[in-house]
Amino acid sequence: MELFAVCSTFEIEDHSARGFVLQKAVEKDGQKVGEPWPIVISRKGRNYYGFENSCPHQGKQLDAGLEDFMDEAGNFIVCRHHGAQFDLDSGACFSGPCQGQNLKTIQIVVDDGDVCIAGVELFEEDGLDLEDEGPGVMITSD
Repeated sequence: MELFAVCSTFEIEDHSARGFVLQKAVEKDGQKVGEPWPIVISRKGRNYYGFENSCPHQGKQLDAGLEDFMDEAGNFIVCRHHGAQFDLDSGACFSGPCQGQNLKTIQIVVDDGDVCIAGVELFEEDGLDLEDEGPGVMITSD
């Protein structure tokens, strides 16, 4: 199983959530291209959970550009557009216009202190179109 490290475990505090935008590989006109893929990773104790950053009500990003996913008490992920509240661990909506629906989950694996996603093909630039800047450090002897 291929893993992609998103952040370190210490970067997400207990009972909080943090957003990231990755590049998901999608097929367009017979070629793989990168498409922005906003996600949310939440933490409850020692467990980490991943969700697509998209409210099931209207498909809008949960944080509405505010980078704030949590209610004041730190118990729920909140959609800033319509006030829907979601469980940190299951993504289930229990309050708001999408009650009974769930955030789309992403498989999360903690590996050697890193929070990683698995089961998704990401688009990675190969770097071939970047100019060669030469070595960053040169080692010389006297």
